[in-house]
Amino acid sequence: MSTVLRWVEFAAGLPYHAALVPVSGSRRDRPEPHSHADFHELVFVTTGAGAQRVGESEQPLRAGDVVLVRPHDRHEFSATAEGMRFINIAFPSERWRVFADLVGLPEWDRRDLPLSVRTDPGGQVGAEFARALGAGLPRMLDLVRLWSAVVPLLEGADGSAVDQRPGWLVSARVAMSREENLREGLPRLLALAAVSPGHLARSMRRHYGCSPITFVVERRLEHAALLLTTTTEGIGQIAQRCGFSGQSYFARLFKDRYGMTPRDHREAARRAVVPSAMDTRDIK
Repeated sequence: MSTVLRWVEFAAGLPYHAALVPVSGSRRDRPEPHSHADFHELVFVTTGAGAQRVGESEQPLRAGDVVLVRPHDRHEFSATAEGMRFINIAFPSERWRVFADLVGLPEWDRRDLPLSVRTDPGGQVGAEFARALGAGLPRMLDLVRLWSAVVPLLEGADGSAVDQRPGWLVSARVAMSREENLREGLPRLLALAAVSPGHLARSMRRHYGCSPITFVVERRLEHAALLLTTTTEGIGQIAQRCGFSGQSYFARLFKDRYGMTPRDHREAARRAVVPSAMDTRDIK
């Protein structure tokens, strides 16, 4: 049975978390199968060879491979007898979705398998992974630099059609990242989209696989999770800021989404221990 990892449990309040992960040929030393509740990962293989198993499928890996891992991917890694090492950059899905909407990326979360691409192990992409890994204090700027280096490669490897999402829909979703718009909820989304409710609903389902109200609730919960870990405001006040009608309703939705109450989520963030950035002198 796979473990579900949550951002608040190991990197609350950080823009991203970086680690250099060794995988030996021994089954005993492999990372356990797991999925993610609320974050994506970028994996860059620095040395060796192995595979990533996702569900019942397996993706071969070797030095230079880059993989975008989605939250729902139940995955584990294995290596050849010589072993494998990779840089793992994890980041909250909320931040990734805003970036993806802003630059007009296809909906890669709906692919059967994680998108992967092969690049020069000693090239610019590898340098950006090393930069993110070696940062003393993770910064959002370092993460955006990494995304900007990796995304063109992933787009080139993507065999799907060119992104066909209408500009009005992308703009409306990006605008809903602002708290004042989230607080107003669905009426504000409709106003920003400037289309009929039916057209909005059909477009959201076609291009994002969810209803407008589901999108609003998810964004509200994601923003609430951020406020719980970065402010000392009361839970009721946070619920109001995010547009929820009452604290008990908010708490119920939050527990359904994150598997813990808002109070427990905040306590988990306070207890979280974030490993220091690892030494980058021997990543190649």
